Amino acid sequence: MSDVKKRILVVDDEPMLLSMLVDFCEDLDVVSIPAENGTQALEKAASEKPDAVTVDYRMPDMTGMDVIMKLKANEATKGIPVILLSADAKMHEVEAKKQGAFGVLQKPVTRAGLRQMLEGCVGTW
Repeated sequence: MSDVKKRILVVDDEPMLLSMLVDFCEDLDVVSIPAENGTQALEKAASEKPDAVTVDYRMPDMTGMDVIMKLKANEATKGIPVILLSADAKMHEVEAKKQGAFGVLQKPVTRAGLRQMLEGCVGTW
């Protein structure tokens, strides 16, 4: 085990869901970097260099798919694994992976599901 904690950018426009994701990260002993929308997500991904990103599909300023495409198009952030969170995960899975997402998690997200997905993209900690 490393002393350096994994850092996860969590993006959701719904305050309760964002808070839940932050709590899950704390429970999993990873550092969360919260963002409330796609614009904040892109700024924080570039400046904070997280180990992974979880992004909600439906947000007011841009979709999670837009965030994925912009992250993957940016030289500084293209290597960061991104997990799309959606109530319609099956409907978005093919497109999300085509755009470069590591995977898609069904909402409501569970702590175990988040851990499994994060371990798949950033390894165990």
